[in-house]
Amino acid sequence: MALWMTWDLEGVGTASQSVQGVDEAARWLVDSTERSRRAFDTEWQWRRLMDSALRVRETMLDEGRRTLERGMPWESECEGVKVRLSPRAA
Repeated sequence: MALWMTWDLEGVGTASQSVQGVDEAARWLVDSTERSRRAFDTEWQWRRLMDSALRVRETMLDEGRRTLERGMPWESECEGVKVRLSPRAA
């Protein structure tokens, strides 16, 4: 299922892109958060953001997947991490 993904990482920025499913979206979120490490002055700030991203990822793979399978957009936010997934027309 083609999806449009938008994610915002507090202190880093916002990005959007097309992904092929919830699993790919989850990988993009974690990979982007990994790459954001250099944007932080201290390790604990980045670790807090990564913990939030992992919580959003967990929800995305469960509740998010079910919502998207019904053709509805899904959004989640947790302590500095916000993700929105929307089904794309084929």
